[in-house]
Amino acid sequence: MRSLAIEKYCKPQDYEILDLPVPEIKSADELLIKVHAGSINPVDVKVATGAMKTFWPVPMPLKLGHDLSGTVIAVGSDVPGHFKPGTEVYSRSPEYCSGTVSEYALSTASTTALKPSSLSHIQAAAIPLASLTALQALDAADKNIDGGLKGKKVLIPGGLSGTGSIAIQLAKNVFGASKVITTLSTAKAAKAESLLGEGVVDQIIDYTKNDMAAVIPRGSVDFMFDTMGQALASLHLIKKGGMIVSVSSLPFGSDLKDLAPNMPAIIRWTLNSIGAVSKYRARRYGVDYSCLFMRPSAADLTRLSGWIEEGKLKPVVGRVTGLENLKEIREGCEEVLSGKGGTGKFVIKIGAISHGGGA
Repeated sequence: MRSLAIEKYCKPQDYEILDLPVPEIKSADELLIKVHAGSINPVDVKVATGAMKTFWPVPMPLKLGHDLSGTVIAVGSDVPGHFKPGTEVYSRSPEYCSGTVSEYALSTASTTALKPSSLSHIQAAAIPLASLTALQALDAADKNIDGGLKGKKVLIPGGLSGTGSIAIQLAKNVFGASKVITTLSTAKAAKAESLLGEGVVDQIIDYTKNDMAAVIPRGSVDFMFDTMGQALASLHLIKKGGMIVSVSSLPFGSDLKDLAPNMPAIIRWTLNSIGAVSKYRARRYGVDYSCLFMRPSAADLTRLSGWIEEGKLKPVVGRVTGLENLKEIREGCEEVLSGKGGTGKFVIKIGAISHGGGA
C-alpha cells in the first residue's frame, strides 16, 4: 500500500510516499480501516524531525498521521457489533497504530467512533486529535473552575488553528461561555465569522497590531486555553480562582509515562521540575495551571459527533491535497511544522471517495 512515511528523522522536504505492507489485525480490539482521508497535526511533523527522540523514539520507517476517516474492512474478535465491514468511522489512532496517511490503517475500538453522517470524509479527518484536545481542555476547566464555564470569560489565542477553532466553538456553543476572546492576524480576522459562525467569537485581537496583554484588562479572564505558548506571560490576565490549560508547553514527565515508559529518570524528573515551577508561578497569581496531554477516546469522539450533528461544531479545513501529490504534501507539512500561515487543518485525501457525502 502507499503510505506517507520517512526512513530517517527529517523535515517535510524529505518525506516520501513508500510502498509498505498493509497492517494486519493482531489484537482482539483492533480494526483495519480503508482510509479515505487523513490529517496532519503538529505532533506528527515534530516527532518526524527527531526533536522528541530522547523521550519518544520511534521505529523506522515511520508512517505519518494519527487522524483518519474511512471505512472498516475487518475487525478483531472483541470489537463491538456496531463496527463491521462497511461501517464509516473516524479515529485518532493510538500511538502504536500511527500511519493514517496511508491507504489502510489500524485503530482500536476504544479510539474509534462512527463518522458523523453530516460530514464528508475530508471534514471528518480534520476532527479527531485537535477536537479531542480542545474538548479535554475545556472539560478540565468546566470541572475545576467554580461554577463551570457557563457565563465565564474565555481566552483562546490562535482562533483559526485546528485546535483553536474547535475550542472556540465548544466554549461558546457547548459550554456556554459568555465571552470568547481570540487573537488572529488581520487577514484571518476577516474570515472568522464565516468559518466559526456568527456571534461565536466576541472579541478578536489583531496580534499584528496589538499586544493582547495591553488590550485585555488585568484579572478579567476566567479561563485561558493556551495553544501558543503564552501561558506564563498571560498570568496577570487571569482572575484569582481561574485556570490555564496549556497544550503548547513541555508536558509533565508523569504525563508521558504510558507513551514513553523507558524515558530516562533524569528527563522525567527535569520535565516534572519545570512543570512544578510553572505551577508555582501560577499559584502566586491564584491561578490553577496544568499541561494537557490528550488521550484518544471513542467516548469523547461520540460526544463531539453529537454536537456536530446538532450544528454546534464544524471543522475548519484549510489545505486539501491528494496522496499522489507529494510536492503539495511536503508544502502543507512544512506549513504545519512552522505554525505560520495555515488556517484550520491540513487534510490529505487517500484515493477516490465514494461514501459519506463525497469529498
